Amino acid sequence: MIMQSEAAGTAPEQPVSTGFMLSYLLLVFAIYAALFAPLLATLAIKLGQISADGNKAVDLGTVLAPGAFAALVAAPIFGALSDRTKSRFGRRKLWIVVGCALMGAGLVVMALGSTLLALGAGWFLVQIGANAAMAANNALLPDFVPESQRGKVSALLGIALSLALLAGPYVTQFTTQDNLLMFLVPWALCPAAILLLFRTFKDRPAEPMPPFGAADLLRTFWVSPVKFPDFGWAFLSRFLVFMGVAYFLTYQFIFLSDQLKLDEATALETLALSQLITTVVTISCTLLSGWLSDKIGRRKPVVLAAGLFVAAGLIVIATASTIPMFLVGAAIYGIGQGVYFAVDMALVAAVLPNPEDTGKDLGVFNIASVFPQTIAPVIAPVFLSIGAVAGGNLPAVFIAGAVFAVVGAFVVLPIKKTR
Repeated sequence: MIMQSEAAGTAPEQPVSTGFMLSYLLLVFAIYAALFAPLLATLAIKLGQISADGNKAVDLGTVLAPGAFAALVAAPIFGALSDRTKSRFGRRKLWIVVGCALMGAGLVVMALGSTLLALGAGWFLVQIGANAAMAANNALLPDFVPESQRGKVSALLGIALSLALLAGPYVTQFTTQDNLLMFLVPWALCPAAILLLFRTFKDRPAEPMPPFGAADLLRTFWVSPVKFPDFGWAFLSRFLVFMGVAYFLTYQFIFLSDQLKLDEATALETLALSQLITTVVTISCTLLSGWLSDKIGRRKPVVLAAGLFVAAGLIVIATASTIPMFLVGAAIYGIGQGVYFAVDMALVAAVLPNPEDTGKDLGVFNIASVFPQTIAPVIAPVFLSIGAVAGGNLPAVFIAGAVFAVVGAFVVLPIKKTR
């Protein structure tokens, strides 16, 4: 059955089909696989080809810096555009396609580039595309999914992200001899995933809305935390927890190669094993936590526990001197990641200020997810410089991530719209 979105401002009541949920999961997996493969492995490998010895950790922040700006502006702008798009295909579909296409173009630039400038420019395009696609795609949850199913769908989205994190380093093991394949293979599923998802629902064009001027453009970046405090607390909590997540994702490979002194092949194998362990643990905890959250109708205690587990895993990794200890830290981190992803989107859907602006508001909220991926490496040199350690103080980076995650876990407590 092909579903049709409700009119703007109308809460969905019809349960979504299994086909919709599975194809939604597949597209989220495809987008995240394309986005996270460079962060986890391929960008570090590429930097190993062009960076001076010992400069990879610092050069990583330089390359990712342009994406910080893209991540900041793209999600709310494209979210607002999708809220207002009057295409006969609906509000969301066009921007999902455009975003995935831009991601592919940016990955080609990164694959063929031979300078830090080229890599930064490519990452800028990738971040614009990823945020455009996810801003529209995330809006499908409040557009179509009723409250009674949001815990389950949020859990499925967490599983999709976990599988994407596993797929990136696993596939990279077999594509390191060709830069183009190394960057594009993780993206290759996007077109097919789009076609499958689009067959499951009919999207409404935007209804008439007031003209969109320069002042409205500026407002796309803002939801008042004073007027909507629950949204503000949820935003801050996710931003801080995702700072911890960003340090785990971005610096695993460099920690293995530079801190544990593993060669590239062994580091990739260990990274793939780490992601396998994290994925298995994450999926198990996601399924259980999503079911439990729907059952008890509570989100905040689950998010609090998740942030603390993320922090504990990062501290274990920071003190790791062997591969087994590193993998234990990854498993503990995976528990937190799984629990967090199980309820994250359900909590977000509960605190959205205006049902008529879900795309714009989710675009603003998406900044809390994607901005840490880029800003974390930008400020990492502050932690890398502690103690003047040769090659950078990588354990300090993971400890900083743990501190961010702990604070983010407790920030969720003042939220009132959900328990």
